[in-house]
Amino acid sequence: MRIPKSRSHRRSAILAGLLVPGLFLATAASAYTRNAQVAVTSETLVSLTFDDGIQDQYDNARPLLNDRGMKGTFYINSSRIGTGNYMSGQAITQLAADGHEIGGHTIDHADLPTLAPDDQKRTICNDRVALLNLGFAVRNFAYPFGNTDASARQAVADCGYNSARTVGGVVSPGSCSGCPYAETVPPVDAFRTATPDSVKTTTTLNTLKASVTNAEQNGGGWVALVLHHVCDGCGDEYAVSPALLGSFLDWLADRRSAGTRVVTVDEVIGGTTQPGVAGPVQPPAPDGNLVRNYSLESATSNKTPVCFQLGGFGTNTFSWARVTDAHTGTYAQQVTVTAHTSGDRKLVTKQDTGDVCSVPAAAGRTYKISSWYRGSWPAASQVRITLYHRNAAGAWIYWTSAPVLPAAGGWAKTPVYTTPALPAGSTALSFGVAIAGVGTLVVDDYSVQDTAA
Repeated sequence: MRIPKSRSHRRSAILAGLLVPGLFLATAASAYTRNAQVAVTSETLVSLTFDDGIQDQYDNARPLLNDRGMKGTFYINSSRIGTGNYMSGQAITQLAADGHEIGGHTIDHADLPTLAPDDQKRTICNDRVALLNLGFAVRNFAYPFGNTDASARQAVADCGYNSARTVGGVVSPGSCSGCPYAETVPPVDAFRTATPDSVKTTTTLNTLKASVTNAEQNGGGWVALVLHHVCDGCGDEYAVSPALLGSFLDWLADRRSAGTRVVTVDEVIGGTTQPGVAGPVQPPAPDGNLVRNYSLESATSNKTPVCFQLGGFGTNTFSWARVTDAHTGTYAQQVTVTAHTSGDRKLVTKQDTGDVCSVPAAAGRTYKISSWYRGSWPAASQVRITLYHRNAAGAWIYWTSAPVLPAAGGWAKTPVYTTPALPAGSTALSFGVAIAGVGTLVVDDYSVQDTAA
């Protein structure tokens, strides 16, 4: 996680930004106007914010909050609603009925600085529109991973949000030394509000308490806690046990006598629910290629190509690398399998439930699939194109595979594979070049074309 700048640095950035035409800070005046109704205060305000719309938040955090008369803010990815381990629309509706705040978090948890500005607007704006259409008064936003840049912050404002939350920027154990002990009320920058570090399995009750008492003892302010899973032994480091959270909430309830209050983000930021704003229309792909970032040039913070994911299954030992001896452009993706018992490894086009990265496809249509590849592997290993489709319920399902490819010391194009007709109810497809066995495979320049185009 990047160590956020101190508040003094953030203030300097704001003042500097006001002098640069086109920056997101051109909206700063409206942010101050919205916040004018909230008087600067020395009391301590605590917000309990929950990211990603995970089902265990509903199962475990909701009753803890409701039993104590406390309200939280739940940031939702609209495309995940009702899928996997995420809350259903009915569950989110019940949260709102309980008095909890519903906020936006992009369509599919995109790492915003890795996207082009129009793609940022699509995933931020269309997520908010989807949530508004479900009947939620969506006013505030949280950046996935806490990551943002100037164009993403501008997009948040343009999409009609009143604020946006990062992660970090407030003193936390082992990080942000010299940072303030709380965000100001109102925030200096409503589109980059600061927090302590995310709550993890290693976070203790004393640490949670200290995040509040530090603020109380240093002039007050706003402490927005960032939580994800609320569960025991769920295998994710970004988790808090229900028992620990309950103990902390009991302690927080006793702080009321000291003037410390639990509030939603909306209660701090204020403002009205602005109209929904649709994101830019997706432009036609060049040469009919439906794959976003097809040449793998843009990458996320963990060096995975944007709009792709590292896939595979089974028992095998492998490593990934972003390499520069590409077919075109600068980058290609390499996977090396050094031991193999079962399964495969592959770079596949992203299998999301939104429309930012997934390859659009229609039931009954056929598609031409190809990629460039090179590498070496023994005859016992198999390399081939593997395809998946997204069904009407939003689930990704294995579909079919192309014939086995020969090893290639230099760059070679896979034979163009024409798919069968896409199954009924399908809304998107995904593919990758898979290696099943030991060897090294390098891929670049993915292509999907509608045969009717």
